[in-house]
Amino acid sequence: MKGAGRLSEPIVIRTRTTTVDAYGQPVPDVTTDTTVWAEVIHPGSASESVKASQIYPERSVTFVIRHPNPTDDAGAYTFNEAAEVVYMNDVLDIIGIAPIGRRDGLTVYCKKRGTSNV
Repeated sequence: MKGAGRLSEPIVIRTRTTTVDAYGQPVPDVTTDTTVWAEVIHPGSASESVKASQIYPERSVTFVIRHPNPTDDAGAYTFNEAAEVVYMNDVLDIIGIAPIGRRDGLTVYCKKRGTSNV
């Protein structure tokens, strides 16, 4: 991957899972998948959204990470849009994943949640 020295910020990729308690009820759980190094790209400006006649700030962040190598057991990880990213104690929802070149890397598009629940 060209410019691998730009991958200077650690991010944590987590997936949400559900387990079953003693009564057979589903219980939401968070499993930490992996910590990876990323290049962080902040957009030029923030935006706002209107929900229930109130204005909420929105902040999107883009991460560039190395492509996971499924043949390498030590560095293999998988995730999709259902996962979440933790960066600087903020939890971000993944809104899209795009490959870079031929398995050179991944661009992960995220949107910051309103509150931090780390």
